Amino acid sequence: MQESAIELGEGEIHVWEVDPEGLTAAERLARYAAWLSPDEEARRQRFIFERHRHAFLIARALVRGTLTRYAPVIEPAAWRFSIGAHGRPEIEAAQAAAHGLEGLRFNLSHTDGRAVLALARGEIGVDVEARRRRGNLRGIADHFFAAPEVAALEGLEGEALARRFFDYWTLKEAYIKARGIGISLGLDRFWFEVGAPGAAIRIDFAPDLEDDPASWSFRRFDLGEAHPVALALRRPPAAGLAVRLWSGLPGDPVDDAPATIE
Repeated sequence: MQESAIELGEGEIHVWEVDPEGLTAAERLARYAAWLSPDEEARRQRFIFERHRHAFLIARALVRGTLTRYAPVIEPAAWRFSIGAHGRPEIEAAQAAAHGLEGLRFNLSHTDGRAVLALARGEIGVDVEARRRRGNLRGIADHFFAAPEVAALEGLEGEALARRFFDYWTLKEAYIKARGIGISLGLDRFWFEVGAPGAAIRIDFAPDLEDDPASWSFRRFDLGEAHPVALALRRPPAAGLAVRLWSGLPGDPVDDAPATIE
């Protein structure tokens, strides 16, 4: 029996997350591999290490299997995508028009131990990072962040530094992915004001960057202790935003009671 389509309304972001490392059943992986297009399969085989091929497979299966939840008449293997100028995939225009999906947008992010997909009716971006991958956080911030963000990191050490760094990094990645123009935009040409959990997140822009802070809404949250996530949606904060989170495997029965992200 075909499942009913999940409804995605204006002012909603639906987030789907999965741990690729927990998916090892051969039968399931074979089913996911059968969903891939020839181009996707070729891309998967170009990875040298098996763990990277596995992560790619789960990420693509998450996209295809989740989109079918919103348009059950389209099988996961039947989705067709076009690629924008900076490599962002979208549902092919003809397929979207044929099924009334013109306004549906999605964005995928994956890192060690997590893949996250966000869907909305508008310009949407998502980023997930692995907090355990530290490196020289202060050096990275000095090189890439805007001056107000660098100043906000002053005096922070250890876990406090890591948490605030990844707040900024994930928000920046989510914003440029929502814009669909890539890191060439310049990470130091916009900056965030981040308060306590649950407080409004504000973005500001350099004078030469044409965008309106009042047209964007942001959310940030953690998946466990290891994976910070940020979302960006072109929607005025005053208009309200509801974020729903599902944890599940592509193709499995859907949870009727997803978590709510405040």
